[in-house]
This record gives sequence, C-alpha cells and structure tokens, in this order.
Amino acid sequence: MVPLLRLVLVGALFIASARADLHLAPKISEVWADGAKIKFLAFSDESGKDITYSPPTGWEYSGSTSRFTLHPPKKAQAEGTISRVSLNQPAVFDDETMKKLATEALSSVPAGSTNVTLVSQEKNPLLIGRKETFLVVVSYTVYGDNYQRSMMFLNRGNEQVRFQFVSRAADFKDLQAAFQRSHFTWQNL
Repeated sequence: MVPLLRLVLVGALFIASARADLHLAPKISEVWADGAKIKFLAFSDESGKDITYSPPTGWEYSGSTSRFTLHPPKKAQAEGTISRVSLNQPAVFDDETMKKLATEALSSVPAGSTNVTLVSQEKNPLLIGRKETFLVVVSYTVYGDNYQRSMMFLNRGNEQVRFQFVSRAADFKDLQAAFQRSHFTWQNL
C-alpha cells in the first residue's frame, strides 16, 4: 500500500509541476537601464520565472487570476483583454483548429449583432517567445454602431492565451495596432 501511495503522490507532484497556469494579476516592477527607470508588469505562472509585459503607454489596466483588461485613454467603447483557457492537451494551429477558432471569433460578437463578417485571419502575424499565433478579425453592427474585434490565440502548453481587442470601427485600426505592438514586449510567455 505504501509504494502505491508514494506513486500517487509523485504522480500528483509531477502533474502539478507540469501545469504552470498563467496568473494575469500583475505586479508593477521597475528596473534601471542606462540611467532611466523602466516600468513593466510582471505576471507569474508558478514556474518561478517572471513573465513581463509593457502595456501601451497611457492605457489603464486591471487583472485577475485568469483575465487582464486594458482601456485606451478617452475611448469608452474600446477594450483589450488577455485571458487564458485551459486545454485538454497541447494544441497546434492546423487547418481544422484555425477554422474552429475563426468560427469561435465570429460567434463571440454580442447577441443581436448584425452584419457579422470575417474580415481577416492570419497565422503568425507575430511570434511571442517563439510561439505561434493565429489572428482573426471580425466586424459587426450592434445598436446601430459598427465595431471590429480582433482575437489572437497563442498556445502555451496546456493552456491558450487569448488577446482580444474590440472598438468602434472608426477607432479600430490605430488602437488595435497599438495593442498588437505591445505584444512584442512579452518576455518569458
């Protein structure tokens, strides 16, 4: 009985150490480089390494264990979110998966939306920590206003990180570009 119990405990420890869920509640960190103080946000994933990110300048943010939210200044109808979803097994961006994710992005628009259109989909618009990404952009109309939404997916072991941005269509191009540029600042993701 004791060897079996030992085996179960070792197995549980192995499974727990294999899961390194990303926690999206940030801590502010600062470093000095060339005489300048640089601020960035640090996240943890239980692996012991800090995962760092610098949001777009001037954007407000908040976070919780599974969701990080950003708001650009003076744009009430715009929001960026970074969230994580657990996967049963590591995933790849093959044709079937990309089709499923594009369908999911189309169905993520608010209830009652009209003119829902797949604007674009692109594999690897950028790599984050040498990890592949898949970006889907959709447009829709809700309550008479035109919106666009981007959803970029990144597979990270047994979880998927989702980078989503939504705004009025007139503001989307510039704000989404700022949101996407900030993804180049991720370290250790």
